[in-house]
Amino acid sequence: MPRSYVQRARAAKTQETRDRILRVARTHLPGADELRMDDLASVARVSVQTLYSHFGSKGGLLATLFEQEMAEAGTHTEFEHVWRTGDGEAALRAMLEATFAFWRRAWPLIAFALRVRRSDRELGERIDVFDQRRLARLVEICRRLRTQHRLVSALSPAGAAQLAFSLSTPYVYEAFDGPASPIVEAIVGAVVTTRARVRARAAEPSRAADRSSAGGRRRGSR
Repeated sequence: MPRSYVQRARAAKTQETRDRILRVARTHLPGADELRMDDLASVARVSVQTLYSHFGSKGGLLATLFEQEMAEAGTHTEFEHVWRTGDGEAALRAMLEATFAFWRRAWPLIAFALRVRRSDRELGERIDVFDQRRLARLVEICRRLRTQHRLVSALSPAGAAQLAFSLSTPYVYEAFDGPASPIVEAIVGAVVTTRARVRARAAEPSRAADRSSAGGRRRGSR
């Protein structure tokens, strides 16, 4: 039998095992209060060692499930759109909409993560990494807003990002019974200065110069 055929068959079997484990995990975890690798291995009909061979750890398995959910939801594509958006306000709104859409689609997995993050240190640390990545994206957007003179003057980019982050957590999504659009607009309103205010501020030096010039003309005519 050709060696290349054997390698392809082995790779296909490995991928089939990996996919089966992920399917079982997505079915099993929403009703669980902890991630027990031995229970998951039994349901998936594999050894515990096979689980660790594929994912490295419980945290690695959870991270893979998150990545799979994000890929299927198109979240990565939506985030790419955020970075292609030059306007800071549009980028912030797109980021928040993508975030709430992910909470909605992946809620069974998200709810499990919220249950275990305090009781399971390893999973909690992996979820913290996910949160840090989301916060870092918001900081970058808020820096763009400051460069465009659109950030509320009382907020630093880090402070604005932390505010947007805190108001768009899964806990907020869970507590808010309804579409996410009002939350998104409330967050944008708390962080972004309106264009009308930006135009008014930009016009203030010009108006002051006009008043000074007019005053000088009046004094010269006396």
